[in-house]
Amino acid sequence: MKLSGNNDRNKKNSKNPGKDLMSEDTQVMKKVSAENVSHKKTPQERAHIDALIENYQMKKRRRRIIALSIAVIIIAAVFIAWKIIVRPPTPIEPTPTPTAQTTPGVSANPSDNPVPTYTRKSGVYTFAVLGEDYEASLTDTMLVGTLDTISGTLNIASLPRDTLVNVSRNYKKLNGLYSHNGFDIDRAKEELKDILGFTVDSCVVVGIDAFEKIVDTIGGVWFDVPVNMDYDDPIQDFHVHLEAGYQHLNGADALGVVRFRQNNEGSPYGPGYLGADIDRIATQQAFMKAVVKQCLQIGNATKVNEFAQIWKDYVKTDLSVGNMVWYGLEFLKLDSSSIDFMTLPADYNDYAFNMACCIIKLDEWLEMINTKLSPYEEEITENVLNVFTRDEYGNLYATSGVTLGD
Repeated sequence: MKLSGNNDRNKKNSKNPGKDLMSEDTQVMKKVSAENVSHKKTPQERAHIDALIENYQMKKRRRRIIALSIAVIIIAAVFIAWKIIVRPPTPIEPTPTPTAQTTPGVSANPSDNPVPTYTRKSGVYTFAVLGEDYEASLTDTMLVGTLDTISGTLNIASLPRDTLVNVSRNYKKLNGLYSHNGFDIDRAKEELKDILGFTVDSCVVVGIDAFEKIVDTIGGVWFDVPVNMDYDDPIQDFHVHLEAGYQHLNGADALGVVRFRQNNEGSPYGPGYLGADIDRIATQQAFMKAVVKQCLQIGNATKVNEFAQIWKDYVKTDLSVGNMVWYGLEFLKLDSSSIDFMTLPADYNDYAFNMACCIIKLDEWLEMINTKLSPYEEEITENVLNVFTRDEYGNLYATSGVTLGD
């Protein structure tokens, strides 16, 4: 019975986690305390206790140093990885390739029109955003943006879909620059270079569904709809029926607003926009301002995962993930007053090559390029562009001197 009782006591002791799991430090301090109170200490005992304490303190300092060193290494590794991954896009170095001029008053001798050299501005980055429509995958929304991280400004120019371009294909409108170039971003950027005089650093092609989902993600947008909208396109399954006025728009309604150009034939609301695509661009720009204002709110700045998933599913781009994060962080530094929207200056109701089109007003366009969009220190001039325009007599000509496709 006694043996059994001892076993029970041993079992109880073995189930006591206090002694089994006691840390080495705790054991040392208990031993020191016990020796302090048990009897009067001799010099040898005091020396022994001091040695125990010193040893304990040394181990404690060593563990703290090791823990701190590991933390520093981890922080340094994260910082280095962040710097490697999150960075701006690589600026495209200037490579202008003008063609000899044959326009009135301009010499056709290349030596009289030397190729200009350009220098990139520090801290300036350019990009294009192409919004695909359902119809033939044309990019009916085209934006060129220039972000100046030094001055903290963002300038965005809308390019009308019907802008006449000097290309070899039969379809000579700018909104074919993506689908008619084999859905190739680099080729689309080359076509844009003819109009801009520089190659944008990066390009983003946004599926039309992404727009709707982004608006829903930020909780919708309050917007003043400019006209009564009454339009149906069964082929594209596109329908918009909204009354003019300030109202809250969800993603589907917002998509209808930015795509709308005209009302149904015979609509009691009349034709819709009198200026067709140009009025639609003005509405798009006003709407983008409202979206930017709401996106810059603190609540939406936290929805990184949702935006990242939309980007993954509906966006094609030559930007890396780190580039996109960098742009996002830079945009969050802006306020709505530092963002400027504009539209390529043109005759929006012109006619050429048997079609209605927009023909660029060259002088005004060059001024906009050089004051708002160009990433170069030096001015971009006519001889590095390849666009259609009209001379003072109204004659159509190509600034490159050659009409492609003839």
